[in-house]
Amino acid sequence: MENLPLHVFEKILLKLDPKSLAMMKCTRRSINSHISEDPYFKSNYLSLVGFGLLHNSYYGSKSLFCNPFGDSMPFRYTYSLDIKTRFLCSCSGLLLLFMDYLCVANPLTKRYRFLDHSKSIFLGRVKKRGELSFNLRSHKMNRIGFAVDQIDRTSQGFKVVCMKDTTSSNPDQTMYQFEITTGDSCWKLSETTITCSPSVPLADKKPVYFDGCIHWLRKDGSILAFNPETEQARLIPIKFPLELSAVANKFLFEATEKELALISATEESINVYSLEDILIDPKWVLVKEIQNGVLHKKTMRCWNVAAYNGKCLVLWQMNKVACDGDVFGYDLRANKWEVIGWIPEWCDGYQVFYLFKPSFSSAIELKQKVDVETMNMVHGDDCKYISTLRKSYEPD
Repeated sequence: MENLPLHVFEKILLKLDPKSLAMMKCTRRSINSHISEDPYFKSNYLSLVGFGLLHNSYYGSKSLFCNPFGDSMPFRYTYSLDIKTRFLCSCSGLLLLFMDYLCVANPLTKRYRFLDHSKSIFLGRVKKRGELSFNLRSHKMNRIGFAVDQIDRTSQGFKVVCMKDTTSSNPDQTMYQFEITTGDSCWKLSETTITCSPSVPLADKKPVYFDGCIHWLRKDGSILAFNPETEQARLIPIKFPLELSAVANKFLFEATEKELALISATEESINVYSLEDILIDPKWVLVKEIQNGVLHKKTMRCWNVAAYNGKCLVLWQMNKVACDGDVFGYDLRANKWEVIGWIPEWCDGYQVFYLFKPSFSSAIELKQKVDVETMNMVHGDDCKYISTLRKSYEPD
């Protein structure tokens, strides 16, 4: 292959899926350098790669499902993990995981970092096997935000933010505080606090990162925004669209590359809203209406909106009799639905989905790398954590 003209060689590489491309890097040092360091190749490759769909239980699970990138076939890969794992956030090719500890990982480069929770003020700790262990309760999961920024063409930086809401001295107001990761897994309590009308972040709506700020959607429809770089916080005074408030429907809060979005869905139709004039006169504007014709109402036990990225909308449903489920994807460019996945019957009805696009960028904080060849050098629980990371990167 080394004798092939460069343009022919690149044409072959561009047709490989991410897993095959990662394996190709191991064949020769020159190939590894070309794939990892050539910014033009990386840009061309990522422009062709679609989004993958990751899926596991909201409460954590030892099973992870992955729909291959650009593949519309049902879930082909099931990963049996060694430790119960939760997927908290996905941002710019990085994943924020929880498996007794917070962990930031890049599945494509296989680099990761476990975050030291012992120095955090907000993260709860309990004694486990004689040691202080990180305790993340399900109703507090949405208090943790994840921000990833592109520093230059080849490198990224990330921050994890913990938000805490408390009752202020005025019972008619809520006060928010913020704690941020800094440097080598250290935590800093921000001097910034914000006091506003009483409300709390919606428990089942994860925070999203957009335009430098982490955004939390509150029960009253307003949005709390915090910039981890400038440590500025503000409340976006906005209400839910009237159509969403008037009917008992499902909804989803998401961030795309261009906007903050709110998805409102009933069994008949789905409305896509975009947040406009966010700094001056914020309002939700209806930008797309989609006919919801894919749910099997006669056999359906429950359903919900799963994910949205501006290009693809994902719904899931669980069935009554077989107790399994289906995952549907709507391509906004082609204006059509298709089945893109399947939920086994032993899964619970609280599934979370993440549309994930890989990134070759090197996060400066991710210094450690999962190396299968050195696995035997790791012992005890540490081996389980590393093994779980390895299995979440690629199937056995």
